Amino acid sequence: MKIDPLKELKSVARKIARARGIKHIGALAIVARSMGFPHWNALTVANKKGWLPSADDVVTAQALKGAMNSAGSIDADNELEMNDEPVTGEIQGHAYRVSDTLDDTFVRGRGWEVVLPEAPLAPPQFLVTDRRFKANPIADQSFRNEALAIATRWRKGIHARIAADWPARSTVPDSAGRAEHPLSHNVSDTWWCMHCDGSFTSKQITANLFHCPTCLASPLDIHTSPWWLEQEQARVVSL
Repeated sequence: MKIDPLKELKSVARKIARARGIKHIGALAIVARSMGFPHWNALTVANKKGWLPSADDVVTAQALKGAMNSAGSIDADNELEMNDEPVTGEIQGHAYRVSDTLDDTFVRGRGWEVVLPEAPLAPPQFLVTDRRFKANPIADQSFRNEALAIATRWRKGIHARIAADWPARSTVPDSAGRAEHPLSHNVSDTWWCMHCDGSFTSKQITANLFHCPTCLASPLDIHTSPWWLEQEQARVVSL
């Protein structure tokens, strides 16, 4: 059976949290820093772009379990502790479970699924996962509304956790309209998306947690200037 290295890192974080007496989110930050990332959210963003921890990375994280003191922990008093196990319940008599993967929220039941991506402006997805069931509840609007409300509450917890891990200016621009990129820590009042070439104010970009407001590209695609367009223009001029 193939081992998911990201799940292994989460497992290591749970053991660190128990050993050090800290919250799980604080332990995730410790694991992320051992991988060279400033926090867990940066690690998950990189994972969405294709990065995977190597076997040596996992070994490095596992070695952290031996440190029983909390000297390397972070102050997590104001951070939301997310449950790493799925939560279950019923919607109109239909069983469901809600969980998150790479900060995207999933509410799943028999033959249906609701997906709520991490980016606040991303629209929900209502999916039929098994067409053998003729009376699929996801077809009913009131059922969709209830499932979406559950997913929305869960995602708010994810957003709170992310915000607690980011600099203040990464979620709310300062009085001069400037924001701080949560990964590069560059500061600007205007931001460009490398994916769609769009430009946005700090208010627009922070409202979508540094995802592109237009194409929903990840924070890795958001920059303080369109340097790639300038490079292309210079190349054309030199021809």
